[in-house]
Amino acid sequence: MSTTIRLLTDADLPAYKALRDAGLQTDPDAFTTDFDTASALPPATYATRLGQPPQDHFILGAFDPAGAMLGAVVCEREARLKKRHEAALVGMIIAPGMRGRGIGKALLKEFDALVRQLPGLEQVVLGVNAHNAHAVKLYEGVGFVRYGLQPRAIKLDGRYHDKALLIKML
Repeated sequence: MSTTIRLLTDADLPAYKALRDAGLQTDPDAFTTDFDTASALPPATYATRLGQPPQDHFILGAFDPAGAMLGAVVCEREARLKKRHEAALVGMIIAPGMRGRGIGKALLKEFDALVRQLPGLEQVVLGVNAHNAHAVKLYEGVGFVRYGLQPRAIKLDGRYHDKALLIKML
């Protein structure tokens, strides 16, 4: 399948919100945000994450030839002066039926190219459910390394989920 990777625009926000809401429902332990809270938000809520590098925030989307959004990844850079050298990959979502097709790897490749355009950026961090071996392997496969573990990072239905903390030096 041919996939196009590009920065999202305001016009893409409804599709992004739909993808994100679906991800929150399908994999609630993968996100710190809950579905009920997020589903009540209007698509415009995510407009603050849009940008064109070298801005500090952006969302990349993966689209099929018909224009349907298959996945997305979000970058947010620290605003505090002492943390300007760091950005965070704060969310990655692949449509449930599209996983295992290389979409995540393609998004991360383009993500890497864009964060390297941000002046003064030295590292990217992320947190991922430590028990999601597929996601951890994907991130490690593109150069992220584990530097820690946050025990009990998410509490869902009375059960705790740890987060693996990963970093990539640029």
